[in-house]
Amino acid sequence: MRNLIALEQQEGIALMQWAAYHPIAKDHLIHIPNEAKRSWSEGRKKKQEGVKSGVSDYFLAYPSNNKHGLWLEMKRRSKEAKLTENQTIWLARMGKAGYAAKVVYGWEEARDAILTYLEAMEDNYRQLLEKPYEDINKWKPPPRF
Repeated sequence: MRNLIALEQQEGIALMQWAAYHPIAKDHLIHIPNEAKRSWSEGRKKKQEGVKSGVSDYFLAYPSNNKHGLWLEMKRRSKEAKLTENQTIWLARMGKAGYAAKVVYGWEEARDAILTYLEAMEDNYRQLLEKPYEDINKWKPPPRF
């Protein structure tokens, strides 16, 4: 019997079902519906509205570890699943702009990428809380003009 591989859409639904129970992802993870097949005229209208080829499937609009957010390009767990040139360019562009950007294969990899991304934020927050505030007594208010 053949091993069945979930469609990208099914993987996305599973990811969003998981995210609904995560305290940050439930409010900050969004799907960008950019994959639809359209007629030439509809595609032209969408392009005029700002739809761009290659934009990642998911965005976690939450800063962590000096990154502005996390872009995720989801692919099926299949050997045939490959990035397009525009998807590769988009991920590189987002990385240069200060975002975390990653390709994930299946919803579990997406979940793990989100947890790893947010874990870095929690570690930084913990370090801030544990750091002694030695210079607090040296603080002076700014001069008034």
